Amino acid sequence: MLAARAAALALAAALALAAAVAAPLPAHAAPHALHYDLALDVPLTAGASVIWFGTELAKSQLAPTTCRWCDPPAFDREARKLLVWGYGQQARTASDVLAFGVVPAAALAQFALVADSRRDALLDALFVVEAVALAADVNQIVKLSVGRERPFVRYGNYPEPVHKPDPDDQLSFYSGHSSLAFSFAAAAGTVSSLRGYRSAPWVWGVGMALATSVAYFRVAADKHYLSDVLTGAAVGTAIGVAAPRLLHPRERESEAGAPQRVALVPLPLGVRVVF
Repeated sequence: MLAARAAALALAAALALAAAVAAPLPAHAAPHALHYDLALDVPLTAGASVIWFGTELAKSQLAPTTCRWCDPPAFDREARKLLVWGYGQQARTASDVLAFGVVPAAALAQFALVADSRRDALLDALFVVEAVALAADVNQIVKLSVGRERPFVRYGNYPEPVHKPDPDDQLSFYSGHSSLAFSFAAAAGTVSSLRGYRSAPWVWGVGMALATSVAYFRVAADKHYLSDVLTGAAVGTAIGVAAPRLLHPRERESEAGAPQRVALVPLPLGVRVVF
């Protein structure tokens, strides 16, 4: 019941975002053009996605069978006592619904409402997915390398009397759900800000609120320690902001509004740069 309520609240927040940005932009507030190169962006996004899916499929061969980081520090132990909901199946369901359903849908769907064209909406979605895929790859590399035991395994917090070992048992650090949610929220917010969409404050606010809920539910579900989700939030946000800004900055424009063009004019003793 609680998971259903959480999902309903999250859906209501997403619908509020959609309603807030449904009206078209005024003519004087045309979105900024962003730099892109499909010959780079499409293979990069596809390659990063393939790496993530491949490591997920090969997790049983790649994940450590025993913990390399077993004992949690006092900070995580005390936070766990305050936040865990017993076995936490409802919290697990809520985190899955938010991280894999509501957050991506809210982050991507709003571009269809505010972009000037379908092409711009698809490009915006590509920029976001590109950042999320890169963040997911970084998360996979760290999780498989660190090998931190999940708290529910460490403390025997599972419903069945005998727990069957799972490749995911030693992949607690850092939280993939949190990284996914925050990278989606940060990338969507960054792209919206770069474009100059009037929805940008809503995208940031609603996106970060939903992502924070994901992080909370992961701790409540006993799937992660607090340090796992805090790290996931920090890294996911950092990549979600950095990737669009580095790969897709605004196209420079002259005072008249036309894109600046640079030309090299050959001279007898050199070249002249002409703007």
